[in-house]
Amino acid sequence: MSRSTPPQTAPPRRNLREEQKRLTHRRLLDAAVSVFDELSFLDARMEDIAQAAGVTRATVYAHFTGKAEIVDALVERVYELREEAYAELAALPQWTRAGIRSWLDGAESRWREMAPIRRVANAAAPTALRSINDGRAQYVEAHERYVGLLISDPERWRGVDPAEARQRALMAVLQTESFFSAWIAVGLPVDTADPLHLLADSLGHLLGPALTDA
Repeated sequence: MSRSTPPQTAPPRRNLREEQKRLTHRRLLDAAVSVFDELSFLDARMEDIAQAAGVTRATVYAHFTGKAEIVDALVERVYELREEAYAELAALPQWTRAGIRSWLDGAESRWREMAPIRRVANAAAPTALRSINDGRAQYVEAHERYVGLLISDPERWRGVDPAEARQRALMAVLQTESFFSAWIAVGLPVDTADPLHLLADSLGHLLGPALTDA
């Protein structure tokens, strides 16, 4: 008796329209960074952004109602880049000092990508950015997500008080951001041959209870 071959499930078709929309959105943000950096937020026009992106003015307005909304999107992009970095750290099967040091190489690349975005977004404030209360809420929500990623594996933090685990994760996040902001965004001189080595040591201390080689 022959066995019947189970029907093959066709892979889901990629939504090309949504993908194209996403790529255009990112293209417009990249163009806006260049335009705001060259002309300033106040002097830049939506037409300038359209020209830099190689699209029509109507395309820009299809994605953003105005320059302030573009700046909001740029700020959100910064938070997304950070979240991607912490997600990569959280996804490591084991945390070791060597693994953290390797992760920092990728994190550095993300911070260098976000540096010009932060520069133009900061220059646009307070003209374009949301209210102080909204900005504070966005900051808190983002960092809650980052901490949540780093404490998401209960096995990694076995035996550690949850409150301590949260604070250790938060301090690791804040130290990472503080160092990269000073070194990359501000350009604070760092004289050591491998500054990330020392940062890895510091993060290893903070995350010590969750490290396999602690």
